[in-house]
Amino acid sequence: MTNLAIMAFAYIFTFETIMYLICSVRHYTNSFYGKYDGDAFVSIIIPCYNEELTLSHCVKSMISQTYDKYEIIIVDDGSKDRTLEVARSFLNYKNVVVLTKTNGGKASALNFGTKHSKGSILVCVDADSIFLRDTLSKLLKPFSDSKTAAVAGNVKVVNRKKVLLKNQALEYIIGLNLHRRMFTNLNCVPVIPGAIGAFRKDVVLEVGGYSLDTMVEDMDITMAISKRGYKIEYTGEAIAYTEAPESYKDFYKQRYRWTYGTFEIVNKYKDILFSYKSGKELGIVGLPFTIYTLFMNIALLFVFSYLVIKVAFYGNSPYLLTLISTMLVMQNILIMYTILIDCEDKKLYFYWPFHIVLYRQIICLVTLNVFVDYIRGKKTSWNKINRLGKNEPNLRDL
Repeated sequence: MTNLAIMAFAYIFTFETIMYLICSVRHYTNSFYGKYDGDAFVSIIIPCYNEELTLSHCVKSMISQTYDKYEIIIVDDGSKDRTLEVARSFLNYKNVVVLTKTNGGKASALNFGTKHSKGSILVCVDADSIFLRDTLSKLLKPFSDSKTAAVAGNVKVVNRKKVLLKNQALEYIIGLNLHRRMFTNLNCVPVIPGAIGAFRKDVVLEVGGYSLDTMVEDMDITMAISKRGYKIEYTGEAIAYTEAPESYKDFYKQRYRWTYGTFEIVNKYKDILFSYKSGKELGIVGLPFTIYTLFMNIALLFVFSYLVIKVAFYGNSPYLLTLISTMLVMQNILIMYTILIDCEDKKLYFYWPFHIVLYRQIICLVTLNVFVDYIRGKKTSWNKINRLGKNEPNLRDL
């Protein structure tokens, strides 16, 4: 029975890997968009709460964009530090607008910015995001197709000096170039990242703006748009760098919120699960796969622990070395492929042992912890991480 369970797990893992590769390659080879042929006015909305260390770098990267038909709306969400002062220092630029409101959360700030926006396309970014000079123009390219309602950009980690940071950088590269490319190819993108996302304003208003009832407003609005059958694209050309948490405490807080919010999303949109009525690709593929990923992470933790104990205390079985070797080879292929197509630092590849053996187990432990807390009905808060101001433009060729 044990060997049968191990083999079943191996077959599932193999099928998943093949699906990632096929769908990712299909999207990569078919997603070279031409030049954006529209002239839409764009509203870049930057919600910020206690972001005095990151906001300046963010805004400087926005005002240097090659696409020139845009406004920058900075929304101070009742910050307690110098965020508002930093924001107002950019008012000498004619296309910068600064708004302030009482604290109501990121979703509330985004809705406030949307209400005061003039553009037909909204670009929503985190206050620690920094764009390359051509990021905005490349982010707009998929809107040349009138059916495209929203576009997700390519998020990269800018601070990479520590082992934890290098593994987060690797995780972003793998996740975007496998998961998001696969979901885009299957027309069921479940989340547009808060660090870089573009939306047609009329579609945002149609779904009621950003929801205030989950911890992951970016995933929530993406699901609401996808549920209505709108086309959502991902473009790897449009790059935004973001500051990743450097301490394990902040890393845990961030991942706990993301995972808890995903469970909230699954519960909120459970009515479309396996439904053909609206956003059928999301209901048939996107949401089920999101659920599968959550529980597969938990299963991976137990399976990996079992394999280690089995080898350590009971010796090898006919299947174990074959299974472990196969998994490692397949993971290496995926990592090499994602680094290659994203033109990333090839030195990151050498962190794969830590990434597979330890880093992913940490993610699995967080998922297990959140699952237990969620079914117990434990509530959580935003748990904002400490910003260090590491999103410095001079770290990258902006």
